[in-house]
Amino acid sequence: MYVSNFNKINLKKVTRRVNLIVPAQAAKLTPPVGPILGQFRIKVKEFCEDFNNQTKNIFYGLPLNVFLFIYKDKSFDYIIKAPSTMFLMKNIIKYNSKKTLSILDLYKIALIKKSKQDLYSYESVFKNILATSKSMKVKI
Repeated sequence: MYVSNFNKINLKKVTRRVNLIVPAQAAKLTPPVGPILGQFRIKVKEFCEDFNNQTKNIFYGLPLNVFLFIYKDKSFDYIIKAPSTMFLMKNIIKYNSKKTLSILDLYKIALIKKSKQDLYSYESVFKNILATSKSMKVKI
């Protein structure tokens, strides 16, 4: 089931780790999620229902990184991570149709990043966003 951070996972009992990119609120039994999880013989329907419930407060279709940990008895735990900062910035720039970001745009990105990364402070999240904008040569 859903776990908020890596500290709550017993890594000694994990037999397999799977990385997925799943759209928020859109996990289904059909490809790509169904076949990938089916090959590890875990309950795909259970995962889809739980994942969709966990992501109901996130924009529909936003691609999320999911780390799935499968145990020997076919039970599983998973962690949901926010999309990359670069992905979020590119989408805002594409939507605004100019190569600048406002302070409000940075704040929105920080809220999305902070919602799934409780370990970091807002200051470190903003530093990450500013460093990414500098590397992408985006004006603020």
